[in-house]
Amino acid sequence: MEELIVYLKIIQKRWLPASLVFAVVFIIMGWERSRKAVPLYRANGTIVFQSSTPSLTSELGLSEEKNLTNDLVLMKSDSFAEQVRNDLQLGTDVNNQNLLQNLVATNPQNTDVIQLSFTDQDPEKAAAIVNAWIENYVRLDKELEQTQTRELAQFLQQQIPQTQESLEATAEKIKDFKQNNRILDINAEASSTTEILSELDAQIAETQAQLAAQKSRRDDLRKLFQIDSDTAVTSSFINESPIVSSLIQELEGIETKIEQEKLRFGDRHPEVSRLEKEKKVLEEQLEKYLKNVSPQNNISQQDINENNIYQPGTSQSQLLVQYSEAERNIKSLEAQLDSLNDLINTYRERVDTLPSLEFEQKQLQRELTTKDEILQSLIKNYQDSQIALNNTQGNVRFVELAKVPSTPAIVRKNTYLIQGFLAGILMGSLVAYLLERLDKGVRDVEQIKEYFGQPILATIPNFFRKSKRIKQNITSDLPVRDHPSSPISESFRTLCTAIKFIGIQDGSPKNNLKVITISSSVTAEGKSTIAANMAIAASGLGSKVLLIEADLRKPGQKKIWSEKPHQKGLGDLLTTDEPFSLSQYIIKEQENLDVLFAGNNKSNPVALIGSPQMAYLIQKLRQKYDLIILDAPPVSVAADAQILARMSDGMLLVVRQGKVNTSLLSITKESLELAEVNILGLIPNCFTTDKNNYYYYYNYSYYHQDSEEPKKKIL
Repeated sequence: MEELIVYLKIIQKRWLPASLVFAVVFIIMGWERSRKAVPLYRANGTIVFQSSTPSLTSELGLSEEKNLTNDLVLMKSDSFAEQVRNDLQLGTDVNNQNLLQNLVATNPQNTDVIQLSFTDQDPEKAAAIVNAWIENYVRLDKELEQTQTRELAQFLQQQIPQTQESLEATAEKIKDFKQNNRILDINAEASSTTEILSELDAQIAETQAQLAAQKSRRDDLRKLFQIDSDTAVTSSFINESPIVSSLIQELEGIETKIEQEKLRFGDRHPEVSRLEKEKKVLEEQLEKYLKNVSPQNNISQQDINENNIYQPGTSQSQLLVQYSEAERNIKSLEAQLDSLNDLINTYRERVDTLPSLEFEQKQLQRELTTKDEILQSLIKNYQDSQIALNNTQGNVRFVELAKVPSTPAIVRKNTYLIQGFLAGILMGSLVAYLLERLDKGVRDVEQIKEYFGQPILATIPNFFRKSKRIKQNITSDLPVRDHPSSPISESFRTLCTAIKFIGIQDGSPKNNLKVITISSSVTAEGKSTIAANMAIAASGLGSKVLLIEADLRKPGQKKIWSEKPHQKGLGDLLTTDEPFSLSQYIIKEQENLDVLFAGNNKSNPVALIGSPQMAYLIQKLRQKYDLIILDAPPVSVAADAQILARMSDGMLLVVRQGKVNTSLLSITKESLELAEVNILGLIPNCFTTDKNNYYYYYNYSYYHQDSEEPKKKIL
């Protein structure tokens, strides 16, 4: 709200240029266009699309869901406009850009509808353009659908032989896999292998039991004969042959006789020799028969004697046969057990490889099935695409062509007037705002207050301003003296009262404000006039006042007070070495008011103002006067104002509208802050805005009514 008020103030201030800009813009954009405006007719058409497109490409997932935004962009394309223009033979006076600007294509939310409208001065032309647009789009949509289906058919035709070759290659892989791994039915093989392993485990267990029984029997027989297995086998072979048994018995009998005869007759007895020859014959016969009896033909009589082969006998022979059978059975069972272990290991290795073989076979089978399904699908879709090429209808379900409008849709006269009015307001406001931004001058009292952060002690209006609301006739620079009942005089009294309140806090003196410096940023801001009138107002309030013209460079008090040009003053007083009296330099202008003018000596003003004599003079004058006002030079001219402000109790800064800008105020503020000057307050001068001078107008009316009251009574 505050920003709006600021803008309204700116427009109020810059009303003249803003009004001129508004008038020009309104006439050009509103009035002139409204005089030439003609009515416009709007033709409307509608295209309704399929909610879900039953096309072959959508079933295959090769086309996206229908997006009407893309259709809107297509309809607004330059190529589409060119086609419509050529169909209607509109000529060169109508270009594609004009068609696209006047065409409106919209898609209502959550619908499968596109609405087309075209605006033109000729209603028949507008309807023809909309219908041509719809017909071209329907034809293009059908062509696009056919093209897409044709491309799909070509793609399927290329993919079918490739997929068939891949299918055959996979089938060949499966055949090689089964042949290389000797697989007919892997599931049946796994089941039968499991049964075989169970049977083999049972056979191994039975064989191990038989082997353990045979070993136990052999061990028992071995304890009776104390021979090894080979000897037992040999003994069994010998005992089973009657000739060998009899020869062994005869040989044993002859050996017994030989021993007996040796004992009877000695070693060389003929009987002993005959028996030995008979023994030798028996041994030769035994060797001959042993070769026939032994399975390996390697048994000799010596082996019989050395291995303690038992001689034939009924009990011993049977036991030897059992012992031999036990050894043969053990060897047979051990061989059988080794064979069974080898066989079961072979089957177990096969069982271990069956899962990986089954997994690989399933992968190959799955690949074969997938490729077969793809091939069948490609063949079916290819056949469907051939059928769809002859039956393509596109995505459009229904079309409503445009009719020739009978009544105008737009009467642009009022529209142009409104547009011109709004544009005029906008441009006028913009110009006023730019002028305000480019204007660096001080615009109102609040701006000064915010800039310095100091209070406004009093606002001094323009003495000589003429206004319908203000009928004043002030020609003097000293209205407080010459027009004491005027509102301007009251403004200066208010200023003096405000200065008194600055020095009082809680009813007691805060600062002894006896010496006050008055200055400004630049020349011609009215500081000297304000200083003179302020001195008169203060003296009228009962204070003993001294006005010192401290501007030795360009003094102005003599002109205001109409004094003699060669009157001695401050410059002469500060440079004299002779004894003097203040009465020689100070002029008494009226009761309670003395003036010390600048004088005639203007050599080196800074040195004079900053001299000890000046400080001594101010200290001496403090004892004599209630208020001393120093009319100092402008701050931006020289350092005199800063020096005087440091000697005084504070400074009053005069700011005049139209004489100073924000840049100068910035320099002045920085200069005073560096000098650590005590700024008592601000005095705006000649601000002409009615808001800032309301108090002045009110006072004027109040005093003017009082002065006119006697006349009314007389009348």
